[in-house]
Amino acid sequence: MPNGLGYQGKKLWQEVTGVYDLSVDPHKRRILYDACKTADLIDTLDKAMTGQSLTVRGSMGQQVINPLVSQAQSGRVMLAQLLARLNLAEAGEDDETY
Repeated sequence: MPNGLGYQGKKLWQEVTGVYDLSVDPHKRRILYDACKTADLIDTLDKAMTGQSLTVRGSMGQQVINPLVSQAQSGRVMLAQLLARLNLAEAGEDDETY
């Protein structure tokens, strides 16, 4: 496991590498590392939002979405993209919709 990962990053690394052998694909290990760092960032942003309002005052006094909300959402989009780039689904597996 790479150094510098937080709780969520370590958890994701262990979950993925516990099922898939990425040692033969160094580029996938890098993508997974980036996904783990993104998971840590999302966790940090979520914790920073605790107790905060979803909106804040903008530069003109108007209500705007709290920047932490949009940053966390962007992080979630990035995490989904990184995980999709890993292309870990087994051959013949179909996506399940819940």
